Amino acid sequence: MTLALAGAALMPNEAEACSPDPCGYIDAWSSLEAVSTTIPVDGVLLLQGARHGSSPEADWLDKVDLTVTRDGQPIAGAVEAAGVRNVLLWRPAEPLEPGEYKVVGSVDNPDEIPYYDCAPEELALDFGFTVEAEAAAPLSPPKATVSETLLVDDSDDLEDLVCCDGAMPYSYAFDCGGSGLYVEWTEGFCAPQRAFGSLQLHVTVEVDLPASTNAQVVRELMVDGTPFRPDFLDALTVRESKPFCVAARLRNLATGETALSEETCHGADVAAQLGDHAIDPAPALKAECAEGAYTCAVAEDGWNWDPANCTPWPAGEETTSDTSGDPTEGPTTDGPGSEGSDGSEGSDGTEGTDGSEGPASGGQDGLVDHGCACDSTTPSPLGALMLIGLGLLRPRRRRRGRG
Repeated sequence: MTLALAGAALMPNEAEACSPDPCGYIDAWSSLEAVSTTIPVDGVLLLQGARHGSSPEADWLDKVDLTVTRDGQPIAGAVEAAGVRNVLLWRPAEPLEPGEYKVVGSVDNPDEIPYYDCAPEELALDFGFTVEAEAAAPLSPPKATVSETLLVDDSDDLEDLVCCDGAMPYSYAFDCGGSGLYVEWTEGFCAPQRAFGSLQLHVTVEVDLPASTNAQVVRELMVDGTPFRPDFLDALTVRESKPFCVAARLRNLATGETALSEETCHGADVAAQLGDHAIDPAPALKAECAEGAYTCAVAEDGWNWDPANCTPWPAGEETTSDTSGDPTEGPTTDGPGSEGSDGSEGSDGTEGTDGSEGPASGGQDGLVDHGCACDSTTPSPLGALMLIGLGLLRPRRRRRGRG
């Protein structure tokens, strides 16, 4: 009872910590500002902001009212999608003259935004910018410095596990970011038979451009020749589950000029560890297990192992020191405290074999310890969350897929 109350006391904090961002349910701009207030004479005005939602930037063009003036006179132009996340641009109809310009306008967010602090219903724009006399500097191929990180995530899908010492893994849903699917067991040990590998590249792009030109230029990785996630940052990251080649490309959003770095290829030396692949659980099991290993079929509901359908691992291994039993029968169902569960009485009425050195830890003909959580019911998400709050369970994210 004390543990249950302690878990319940932790529940509100756990729920609050894992509550989704309420602003994630709306599609609205909370800010939109000039990337640079100084642009070349052949440049465009770039506007970058913070936005909730994931609609294409092109969907917002008719909701942006922007007026650009010089000395009080309006300058013809139009707002466009820049092809960069959360970036719009204003392109003048004619080349701009050097001098000072004024911008006023607004972004019309959806009416009746349910959370008043997420974004205003109308986002006001009011700022100035300067046009320089010089045109944008020409681009030259950038230098790209690449570092590699091999990321291998063990699978914890129920069908990929091998367990020992009474472990009966189960899965449960708890939406705390990501997929919300977790796998856990309350005792014993489990190791995966499969893993998923990916190669992550961190690419640093070095450029030497005047500030006003630099602000017009996006960096993007060309992954096997395809552009990937343009940004204004000099540090770019990409992750793939197969060998691939990359180059860094500079692109002037005003003029369309591009420059490409030297291409480099990565991952051939670790190809066997990329993607979904088999791994050997034996070393981990040898280090952690006191008794023999086993696998069980996943129950029909898909949430846990079926304790009545277990086999030794590797196939053909003995599961108990008593060779008269059928190792495929699965664990016995006697619970702690039932006759024979303390080793004083065997299931056939004979004396138990206390201290048996067989590879299994169950009773006669059993694969798993009677003390394991061997029922085949889907665990209560509330109970799982309480155990997480107590630190008794470590939630394991189910795999995962490509990054």
